[in-house]
Amino acid sequence: MLHSGELRQGSRQPFTWVYDCGSVTAAAQVESELNDLCTARNAAPGSKPSLDFVALSHFDADHISGLVYLLGLFEVKMILLPFLQLWQRFWIAASSDDLDADFLRFLVDPAGYLRDVDGGGEARIVFVPPSADGPPPPPAPDAGPPVGPRGEVDDRPMKLRLETERVLDVVGGEIPGVTGQRLSAAEFLKMGSVLDIDGLWEFVPYNDAHQAKRCPAGFPATVEPLIKTLLDANHPADRKKAQDALKAHYDTTFGNSAYRRNIISLFLYGGPVSTPAEAYFKTGETQLGNMACHHKPDRPRLSATHFSMLFTGDGSLNSKPRRTGFENFFTPYGRLSKASVFQVMHHGASGNSSPEAAALVMPRASIFCSDPSKGQKHPDADVLRQFWPYNCIQVDDAIGWLMLGVFVF
Repeated sequence: MLHSGELRQGSRQPFTWVYDCGSVTAAAQVESELNDLCTARNAAPGSKPSLDFVALSHFDADHISGLVYLLGLFEVKMILLPFLQLWQRFWIAASSDDLDADFLRFLVDPAGYLRDVDGGGEARIVFVPPSADGPPPPPAPDAGPPVGPRGEVDDRPMKLRLETERVLDVVGGEIPGVTGQRLSAAEFLKMGSVLDIDGLWEFVPYNDAHQAKRCPAGFPATVEPLIKTLLDANHPADRKKAQDALKAHYDTTFGNSAYRRNIISLFLYGGPVSTPAEAYFKTGETQLGNMACHHKPDRPRLSATHFSMLFTGDGSLNSKPRRTGFENFFTPYGRLSKASVFQVMHHGASGNSSPEAAALVMPRASIFCSDPSKGQKHPDADVLRQFWPYNCIQVDDAIGWLMLGVFVF
């Protein structure tokens, strides 16, 4: 899955972002798309184009496998990712079909790994903590149109504002001296903060905390020695044996359904702070290697009040508590009602969706990032039926989808 976007105002430098960056069935295509995106950013010779932030929904390979390649191409200013406790990160390790050394190092210490990757050393690393049950963050104050220099071309960069706080050297649940050693080099998004771009646009992350609440008391302590055994294993056979023992412990505690692991995901809303007076749109399919719309456009019925984006990664809205938490977080300030471009959860997997979820969001464009001919062969038919009234759009390794909008405030 790979989404990229940019926000422009007049002749100012655009604000750019990427949400998720990976694939297990089309890695070459991800790199090809990143190359095209790099070329389109039109950086000065000898320099990298910049990305204002990269957001990762979660740590599965089909969402992050292209991250190292991306960091080699772009100057990334900030990496935004959900904070997962050690026992959550190693649930991913226990269930991985191909646990290589790089991926294991990332799970041991995400901040440290990203700091050491070529191109990641200068990026600001911001973790999103589990979203609380309290009121959602209000929009940043609308400061009005930024005033540029008089009589000159206004080429100022757009500024990202957010409130963060530092974390202790060892966060609860980490193994001192072994895991999470460089968490202190990262930041935590402050509760109640949004990502605000000059009062024009906001990004609002939501880290569903329901899974962490299901962890039995004492489980992190029982899994710690198994994690140490895995990390101490030097021979492939020993590593496989340790991984199997770790997986068996998770399966005994949580069941062996992959669904329970895949509900860890960072949702991300993106939309204007204030409602535009007018809005004009062009949407349509794109083909691999060509970022321009060149097919007959679809008709998503986007409007000045219905065009914001909501990305879900592999999140889940299949239960009433999850839907209620999601609804309570995004309904205030009109965010949910404006969220009309909706990335359907987990590639359209049955276990992550429900008829109530489709009716709750009622998107104008339902984006399925999946390939029915490969892997898990998503989307599932029942999820397609749930979202069929809401303009289903298939995105895969050959076909993409592009939205261009012009807004008048």
